[in-house]
Amino acid sequence: MILLFSLLFAFLFFILLFLGLTAVLRRRREMAERIQMYSGYRPSVVRKASPFEVLRSRLHEIFAEKAKRSGTSGRSRLDLMMVRAGLPLLGSEFLAISAGLSLLVFVIFALATLNPVTGFLAVLLFLAADFVFVQRRISKRLNNFQRQLADCLSLVANSLRAGFSFLQTMEIISREMEPPMSTEFSRVMGDTSLGRSLDEALHDMDERVGSADFSLVVTAVLIQQQVGGNLATILDTIRSTITERIRLRREIGTLTAQGKASGMVLTVIPIAMALFLYLTAPDYITPLFTTTIGRMFIVGAALLVIIGFMIIRKIVNIKI
Repeated sequence: MILLFSLLFAFLFFILLFLGLTAVLRRRREMAERIQMYSGYRPSVVRKASPFEVLRSRLHEIFAEKAKRSGTSGRSRLDLMMVRAGLPLLGSEFLAISAGLSLLVFVIFALATLNPVTGFLAVLLFLAADFVFVQRRISKRLNNFQRQLADCLSLVANSLRAGFSFLQTMEIISREMEPPMSTEFSRVMGDTSLGRSLDEALHDMDERVGSADFSLVVTAVLIQQQVGGNLATILDTIRSTITERIRLRREIGTLTAQGKASGMVLTVIPIAMALFLYLTAPDYITPLFTTTIGRMFIVGAALLVIIGFMIIRKIVNIKI
């Protein structure tokens, strides 16, 4: 009965999604026809936009409007995670997509194994994979930014010595360097061209990037804007400091790689073994879920695994 209701709910969800997309496309088409009727102009956005782009734009507008109505000021933590991961989504959009896909995963695994518990376990693994995916994108983007930071500071210092202003230097960086450095400075240039002050645009970039090294650069630039000084010399000093810190991080990362891998392996092995035994020999592992002492063992094992993982992470997490 639970599987039947889940399948029916998933079917109704996709039917409503299809009907909503059809209504949005019909409204856009009618608007384009009216504009063409009165002005003879057909908007290129309406002509070239695919149904997926129209649906994504409409959903983004809906979630953004709900966020404004809720009275949230600034970015939420989940929105900031999406920005730092380089995903063109709001936090609420990511949660909605994850919830819809989780429902689909539950239905598929529950129907395939005829057991709702398997579907629930698959949903937990899927949600964990979502979180790991976002964190990996954040780490990868931050590492790429930090690797480019020393070259960026050299370019800024040399451009300032050549007589360019700081805004002209940012424009050069947005053209010459690779993402994510170029995209972030392009966004700063766009913010300043729309009327925001340079201080606000740089603080916003610092929040989006989340790099302690770049925070030093922002602080130095803002202080120089207020009190003056030779910014090129200051940036050279910061570049030397950042280069040394990056070298130390790489060395420490190499020395602690084995400890990090051990922590992940020791955490994943009990979960993987429990899932494997549940799928291959359910009678062998079922007493852990049906008896009181079995549940006590599960809770105790989970607590010990979590404590061990936290201790290992604390040991190998060396701050610089």
